[in-house]
Amino acid sequence: MPRIPRPLLQLLTHPPRLPSIFALRPSFTSIALQNTPLRLSRPQFLPLFVPSVWTVSPVLASLQQLRYAKLGHEYQPSQRVRKRRHGFLSRKKSAAGKNILARRRAKGRKYLSH
Repeated sequence: MPRIPRPLLQLLTHPPRLPSIFALRPSFTSIALQNTPLRLSRPQFLPLFVPSVWTVSPVLASLQQLRYAKLGHEYQPSQRVRKRRHGFLSRKKSAAGKNILARRRAKGRKYLSH
């Protein structure tokens, strides 16, 4: 097991103290109880967020272990699907496909479609 450097160990055992961030938010429960909706009660101070150790230090965030890497959909080639979606006959069927063929002809493409 690798040894953790002393400064990093201190960060893990004693996270840095952050200044608290407070937002001014009026209490809307007192507005509903009063007859006049324009009168606000005494404002309450509520924290916007509570930062964690992982959001404070990118070094600590990089040390988090990943169980698995998230994979995308890899390309699984199929001639049949390719021809059905992007082939000449499928382009000729729709108005948008005909526009694509016309643009490619106007540009002088050697191959109009698959």
